[in-house]
Amino acid sequence: MDFSGCTGRVIENPNEVLTVALEEAQAWRKKTTHRYSLPAACQSSPLSAAIHRTQPWFHGRISREDTQQLIGRQGLVDGYGDTGGV
Repeated sequence: MDFSGCTGRVIENPNEVLTVALEEAQAWRKKTTHRYSLPAACQSSPLSAAIHRTQPWFHGRISREDTQQLIGRQGLVDGYGDTGGV
């Protein structure tokens, strides 16, 4: 089956099956790489960063500043970046 268009279709030619499979694998790799990169708007917009820094922290018991210091001391533990806390 080829689902690259608006509707699926049955592929009977073995050579075409291989071609479609390779194209889908390539598209999947590109999609995976984009998933781990930041969108262009986040990379280039200082306004976006400023907005997030001026927003109150969502945890009531600890301030944003205290949280940033805590993460800085212990490191990230979510698997992305420094794993100093694990």
